[in-house]
Amino acid sequence: MKQAGIAYRVVHLHPNSHAGYYPGAAPIELKVIYDDQGKILGAQAIGTEGADKRIDMISAVMRLNGSVEDLQLIEVAYAPPYASAKDPVNYAGYLAADQRQGLVKTIEWHEVDALIGKQAYFLDVRESFELAAGKISGSHHIPRGELRGRIEELPKDQPIYVYCSVGLRGYNAARILALNGFDVYNLDGGLKTYEQANYETGHMKVQPRTADQGESFSTMVQHGTQAAKIVVDACGLQCPGPILKVKQSMEKLNEGEVLQVQASDFGFHKDIVAWADATGNQLLKNDIVGNKVVATLMKGAKDSHDDAQQTLQTASNNGGATTMVVFDGDLDKAIATFIIATGAAAMGKPVTLFFTFWGLNIIKRQAHAKISKSGTDKLFGMMLPKNADHLPLSRMNMAGMGPKMIKKVMADKNVDSLAVMIERAKQLGVKMVACTMSMELMGVAREEIIDGVEFGGVASYLGEAAKSNVNLFI
Repeated sequence: MKQAGIAYRVVHLHPNSHAGYYPGAAPIELKVIYDDQGKILGAQAIGTEGADKRIDMISAVMRLNGSVEDLQLIEVAYAPPYASAKDPVNYAGYLAADQRQGLVKTIEWHEVDALIGKQAYFLDVRESFELAAGKISGSHHIPRGELRGRIEELPKDQPIYVYCSVGLRGYNAARILALNGFDVYNLDGGLKTYEQANYETGHMKVQPRTADQGESFSTMVQHGTQAAKIVVDACGLQCPGPILKVKQSMEKLNEGEVLQVQASDFGFHKDIVAWADATGNQLLKNDIVGNKVVATLMKGAKDSHDDAQQTLQTASNNGGATTMVVFDGDLDKAIATFIIATGAAAMGKPVTLFFTFWGLNIIKRQAHAKISKSGTDKLFGMMLPKNADHLPLSRMNMAGMGPKMIKKVMADKNVDSLAVMIERAKQLGVKMVACTMSMELMGVAREEIIDGVEFGGVASYLGEAAKSNVNLFI
């Protein structure tokens, strides 16, 4: 199009192939090109699932001389295992329409380096903990949630180029700044697009911290005291299943022994790097081979020149625990709670779950001795779910059909049931505390609570929260 002299604009976005709360959602990298009149000129999509369907939809609109505004209105079949309520194609239409209506000005990834060379003012609006994953060189940082209160820190005598991970928070920040008189541009597709465009293709190479540059794998294995290669197959397991498999297998190994793990969850490619750093084990290889992630680790055996700061246990002693207030009693939120809890426990972090109000339904026994109740206690007992098997969904409950559907999908995708997650959390040492005040208000007796749960009040929770650096309310 450049050679033909055709003016065009572009949007980049990074949605999932289907609803994120259903297992198996895969990322799609989607790019749509259009002209100044909104006519669609082309599109590209990359992903392991659903990319072809999105291109089919866009090509059909193109065949009918449709515009990006038509993408906003396109209707597609919807069910959580196969799509989202708003399809990625709809989102592409929204982004392009916002640009055409003048709601936001954008820059593209290939313009960033030239702007850096001119010392342009880049503003990162992500949260502080996200900065460790990378940033644009020389950029300033104000989280989007703090932007209104810190707006006086920004210069008005030059353009401001805002960015976030994928573009959404950057868009919100750009709108705030534009309405306050700033000349502002949002990085289309966010930092993810910029990093992907500058990514060097090929397998990721991870050098072991105990091996010299260029040393062969077999030589590295010989550094172990009793090198015995063990292979673990974690394919089909969803997060945090592969990490749990690694943790459980590593506990059985001696210092210097080698573990190889295969996983079909591509998020494991990044997770295993963080896990190895946090636990003090050595990541020897971390490759994507076909449709699998294959990682090789050596247990411990650090040399004196190992530059790791400390293990996660040391961090835990200095406030690195995780606490969660489990207030809601919906099935999907309960599943999310125990996925996060077991994942944190697998990283070696102390985890405390404080169940209060509706969250108490999650930790009720399957069966218990008959308890005599009266008044409101009896009424609550009749109206509330009997146990974790009877929890509703927060969305699409459909008179009880929704929970049955998601349980079937979980079984099909080899995702543990909630009951199994709870038992696994116990095995990993997750501390569960039931709020006694909430139990009294809602007529829940101690005999109704599963084994292994402690009883305490708000002081118990606050005491654990004071030791943690991650505190969530679910």
